[in-house]
Amino acid sequence: MKKSKIIFFALLIILLIFVILFFDYVLSDRNIINGYFKSETYGDKYGFQHYLEYYKYYYKPEKDTDFYTLYNNVNNENINEIKLYYNDFKERMNNQNRLNDYDFNDNSIDENDYFLLFDKNNRDFGKKYAKFYYYTLYFYDTNSHILYVLHCN
Repeated sequence: MKKSKIIFFALLIILLIFVILFFDYVLSDRNIINGYFKSETYGDKYGFQHYLEYYKYYYKPEKDTDFYTLYNNVNNENINEIKLYYNDFKERMNNQNRLNDYDFNDNSIDENDYFLLFDKNNRDFGKKYAKFYYYTLYFYDTNSHILYVLHCN
């Protein structure tokens, strides 16, 4: 009887580990390249609303090539488009008196960088949304080796 209890608890612990790993996998953002050595998170004061979130992930220079496979390369045509999103985000941060959390300089954007942009208009929801209604912008600066993530909804 004692041996069966030990086996039961061992199986229960293994099951719990698998459940934790499963939820970690499901809830993780797969657009964040693994291998960063430091991260910073700046959420709004009502964190459960996820209205404005600003993240920074720090990488070593050798990780630059990993962004090439998942992200789009910044080109001269989309630099201004990326800046529009950064300006919108900065204005929203200012409206919430959170500019002390926001340190991105859009003059650092150049053609050596990488980005991903998701907004509601990228998806077929059956209706058209305003340009800055909901978006997540991932921007990797190859000069500083920092991934900036802006999330606005």
